[in-house]
Parts: sequence; structure tokens; C-alpha cells
Amino acid sequence: MRLTYIIFLTGLMIACGGGESIEEKKQKLDQLKAEVSQLNRQIQELESDIVEYDPNYSAVTRQHTLVSTMEVMPQPFEHKFEVRASVASRRNVLISAETSGRIESIHVREGDQVRKGQLLITQDASILENSVEELETQLDLATTLYQKRARLWEQNIGSEVQYLEAKNTMQTLQQRLETTNSQLSQSRIRAPFNGVVDDIDAKLGETAMMGSPMIRILSVDEMHVEADVSEKYLGRISKGDTVDLFFSSFDVELKTVITSVGHVINPQNRTFSVEMAVPKSDIPYKPNLVGVVRIRDYYRPDALVVPSELIQRDNEGTYVYVVDNTEEGLVAAKAHITLGRSYRAMTEVVEGLQAGITLVQAGHREVTDGALVQIANRELL
Repeated sequence: MRLTYIIFLTGLMIACGGGESIEEKKQKLDQLKAEVSQLNRQIQELESDIVEYDPNYSAVTRQHTLVSTMEVMPQPFEHKFEVRASVASRRNVLISAETSGRIESIHVREGDQVRKGQLLITQDASILENSVEELETQLDLATTLYQKRARLWEQNIGSEVQYLEAKNTMQTLQQRLETTNSQLSQSRIRAPFNGVVDDIDAKLGETAMMGSPMIRILSVDEMHVEADVSEKYLGRISKGDTVDLFFSSFDVELKTVITSVGHVINPQNRTFSVEMAVPKSDIPYKPNLVGVVRIRDYYRPDALVVPSELIQRDNEGTYVYVVDNTEEGLVAAKAHITLGRSYRAMTEVVEGLQAGITLVQAGHREVTDGALVQIANRELL
């Protein structure tokens, strides 16, 4: 207070001496600084004399820092890591043309539900259809001749060669008809399983070449979530573990279960695959929908945990301020600690703290080691 008053007088005298030269001002400033220095020495000497006769004087003059506190007690603590995940379908098939031909008709639209075997696209196959009709006619005749030859042969009428020739002709036509029908079926694109029409590449009237993409069918009933996890987490993840699944597109977090853990490491990115069940939800799941999966790799039921913001560092390592009850009153004291894992702004302390100890919370940046503190409600800070 005295020092502040002297400095104020110094500034006032300098301000009032507006008509003085710069040299005169410098001399006055040096003189005042010398007086301030002498007063400070006198103040220190007086305080030392007073403390010698009244030891409690320094405790009275020390100021208290207002802080709030928290008690550290054992509690469950877990650590999770995040990886990118995506929705996939085990049945997501792009059907291509098996034969060349003009697209005659498209029987479905994108988004339609289809059943296994349902006709989707028809290609022009008039030549094959005519061949089938011709072969069916020939087969009818060959079958009739064979039946007659067989009846005569049973009565020992006619030669065995004629019987065998009739039988061979009928069987050859049957095989040719079966082959032609197979070729005809290739011009009829049918659904390989129950699912949804996701995309149609075929255009009505254009000629599709063999191998041309025609239509994509996917099954929404056989979707799953897949993620690639770093090999450093091997042994920490097991089938049946519960995980958190977050979809930012819908701002929703769901619980699901790991259904499969891969046994092969990808040599390109050193990861292994993990599959999870798609949780029941109103979310319209689509293949390649991106999400984030949070997988727990550490859990301790009785950990000592502190807010990460309270942890500070000095030359000796990391520390927090604890409240000690001394003869002078409550004081802040450094407690050096050994840290464990951190998750969601909380950090596990593995050494340096005991259950029930009181930490300085609000105000931990204002206190120093050994500073007197006064506990107040957080609202007052």
C-alpha cells in the first residue's frame, strides 16, 4: 500500500512538472526511485522486527486464495478408442449380362422389394425361342418313334440297331433342348435372393454385351458393421464385447455387440477386421454408411480419477494441488502423481494419491505450493 502511494506521488510530480526540461525530469525520477528503494528497505526491516516479537504477524498478513475442492474416491473407470466403421451387406450383388442381346423390358424400379427368382430384366432372345420351338417339335417326333420302336423291341420285332438309334436320337434332342433352354434363361435376369433393387444400369432398348453391369440387388436383412482395428489392440477385443456405435449423419449413439474378430493382419495397413451387429433402430441403414465405433480396451472398477484439467507439470513431473490442514490453516500443497490412461477429460492416477484426499479444483491455477486457501462455493469464484 505504501509503495503504491509513493509510485502515485511520483507519477503526479512528473505530470505536474510539464515545464521542466528532460534532464531535470530524469534527475527527479532517479531521486524518487532512490527514495522508494530506501522506503522498501525500511519496510522490510520493520516487518522483520515485528515478526521477531510477534510470530503470528506474518500469518495474519498473508492473504487467502478462494478455491473450491473435490474429494477423490474410488470409482469405475474405462478407456475406449475410436475407429472408423461402415455399414456393409453380405449380399450386395451387381448382376451383369450373361449373354449379348437387346434389352427388351425392365420389370422393376429402383427401391422395389424383390423375391428370389423374380424376373427383373428381359433381353431379346427370339432366335433361341425359335430354336426351342423347333427342338420341341423334333423331340416330340423322336419320342414317339422311340416309344414305338421300344414296344416292337419288347415283342422281338425289328432290329436292336433301329431301337438304339431311335433312343439315341431322342436323348440327343433332349440334351440339345436343355442346353438351348439354359441359353434362353441367360437372357432372363432374375433376383438371386430376396432383397431391394438398389441401382439399375440397364437402359431399355440398348444392346447389352456379355459382362455389362445390369442391376444391383442388396439384402437389408443381412447387414453388419465392419471396422479395421490396429494390430496393437490384439488381445484386448473379443467376440461378444459391447461397443458404442455413433452415426454423425443422424447424431445418434447406439449399443451393439462384436460378432466376429479377424485372425489375419492386413500387411498393407497392419490392421485386423472386426464385425458388429447392426443395432435395431429407426435409422435407414445403407451400405457404406459411415460411423464411428468406440471400443473399450481398459476397465478398472476402483480407480482414482481426477479431472485432466487439474493436472500440471513442473521439473519433477506431473502434480495436482491437494488441501492440507496445518497450524496456519488450510494450505495448498503439491502432490506429484503417476498417471494412467485418460478418457473424456478424466485421468486415472496410479500413484501419488489416496482415497479420500481433497483436491483444489477451481482456483488451481492461482494457488502456489504452501499458499493459504479458503474453501468457497464454486459459484463464488
